[in-house]
Amino acid sequence: MRRQLQMMVCHHPIGGQIHSAEQLTPVEQVELINAVSHFLHQHYQQKAPTADFWQPQPIESIVALQQTQPASGISTLRADFWPEDESADDLIEFVTQQHQANSAAS
Repeated sequence: MRRQLQMMVCHHPIGGQIHSAEQLTPVEQVELINAVSHFLHQHYQQKAPTADFWQPQPIESIVALQQTQPASGISTLRADFWPEDESADDLIEFVTQQHQANSAAS
């Protein structure tokens, strides 16, 4: 894994800078990370609109901001990650067992 990472760094456009950073002491590396982090924060910080909690935005402006599209049909909401060999009853049983185990441990 480390070899793969080294190969990626070598072929990366900033591979030379990364190699130079590897030559620094750990303290200098932390200082470099802090400096880069500060630079990125100052120059690339997104100017997200701040919303007052007590004065919520209308749903239309939230939808426009998020560019949300309505569901085109019920089938688009279907989840295909659920294992076919497990039923909803299996899930309920598992949750119940976990709850009982946590209650017994307390």
